[in-house]
Amino acid sequence: RPDTSKTKCPPKVAGLRCQACRNRCMVLDQLVRQLEDLGRTATVGHIGTILDRHLGRSGPDSRIVKLLLSKLGASNRPIQVASLLACLRNRNLEQDIYLASVAITLCRKCCEWATALSILMEMSSAHVELNTITYSAAVSACEKG
Repeated sequence: RPDTSKTKCPPKVAGLRCQACRNRCMVLDQLVRQLEDLGRTATVGHIGTILDRHLGRSGPDSRIVKLLLSKLGASNRPIQVASLLACLRNRNLEQDIYLASVAITLCRKCCEWATALSILMEMSSAHVELNTITYSAAVSACEKG
């Protein structure tokens, strides 16, 4: 299992990364590939199994989650993002405004208004304090859908 500690990586020197960063990138690439392979059938159970396989039962730290969301966002995978957030919620891992905003903005880009509203309601019920940016992204997703 790669080192996912919260220590900061030293600045890149001539494009090289430290071993922990290379390991983290390799794990993230494997996770994204497997989540993309699930396609629209991604469920919380499937994602939980994949996270357990790569990161152990303790789950990912917040930096891994944010990187994973960014990679899924770049691949336009709103269903996997929503399932990942649900998986984190089921494991009682912290969710924040950043995660909600990334997920809802991705749904807006992919015209997934129903998923955006679902994420908005789930974040609200999880007592995540939402802001104007998050609400605006959700409204925009509804306008596009």
